[in-house]
Amino acid sequence: MYGDAMVEILSTLSVKNLLRFKCVCKSWYSLIENPIFISKHLKNVSTRLIVVYVDEDDGTDEYYHPTDLSCMFPDETLADLSVQDLDHQQPATGVLGGPYDGIYCIFGLRDRITLWNVATRDSRTLPNYGPTCPPNTKVYKTSVGFGLDPNRNDYKLIMIYTYWDERTTELHEFSLCTIYNLRTNSWRDLVCFKTIHYCIPHSHGCTYLDGLCHWLWELEDSKHKIIISFDMANEVFQEVQCPDIASSAYMETLDLYHDSLSLLFLNTTNNHYEIWVLKERIWSKHLSVTLLGVEEPLGVWNNGGFFVQSDSRPRRLLLYDPNTQEMRDLGLRSFWFSVYNFKESLIPVKGVDSFSDI
Repeated sequence: MYGDAMVEILSTLSVKNLLRFKCVCKSWYSLIENPIFISKHLKNVSTRLIVVYVDEDDGTDEYYHPTDLSCMFPDETLADLSVQDLDHQQPATGVLGGPYDGIYCIFGLRDRITLWNVATRDSRTLPNYGPTCPPNTKVYKTSVGFGLDPNRNDYKLIMIYTYWDERTTELHEFSLCTIYNLRTNSWRDLVCFKTIHYCIPHSHGCTYLDGLCHWLWELEDSKHKIIISFDMANEVFQEVQCPDIASSAYMETLDLYHDSLSLLFLNTTNNHYEIWVLKERIWSKHLSVTLLGVEEPLGVWNNGGFFVQSDSRPRRLLLYDPNTQEMRDLGLRSFWFSVYNFKESLIPVKGVDSFSDI
């Protein structure tokens, strides 16, 4: 069989190598398939960067592209710029949720949603489902959240639908949402919250932390924003106030900063890019810097720095390092970029009870 030392060594290896080692012998196969080992391996892997972008030379304009491209950097230092192209199981028109525990939720052709483990290339296309629209309404915007229900050890996908009332030409009073459970491979409706005090979701994706999915929403006046959080275990919504300075914030991005909820934005009062961090329900400013030649903040990185895209054409993907106070060009060119912190995993997405012990 295998001893503790061997388990420790194997738990630090890449998913690619572990998939090869499953063929060595039955005991190694059983170990690598074991949910306890999968959980241990997930805790040992380092964070890597995945970038979603579009091909400038695909013959389409800036605002319409039939598919998105994805690539991954070799390690978390981002020193090696020889990125690995990621081939989806099916063409993807956008990332809906994640990645969480190595799993992406991607939007594919014919409006199909697929859960995709990037490292193992294991995938599951979800059953088609959508809530019944209220009379005289149409879907205005969709917000998506993906993460773990820690009480049931089950992964969930939540879709929040904001409706436009065609009679009043304004947002419908209620938003509706549906929840997908991976273990049962099924959807169900959930009574959602009133939208009368809100305007529209600021972005379709969410930030997941400790059993909660967080979205940034705009208030009716379009000048203020609020964070809407969903408890994956208890399936209830709650509100989190943004920093007081949020009225002067522009191009906000909700992200994680050293395992805490953070808000990255351009402060229009002083033209500083700022990172504010939420701890124990109190916001504090952790970074403020002036950057030239930058168009939009994209997300926070491990060292406390953050990604931006340039205002040049084609746009360049840049990383600001607060330790060196330098801006690094990561070598990619595109109309636009989306960045994601990613940890590879062995977690399967096809087995009904795959996650029961993790």
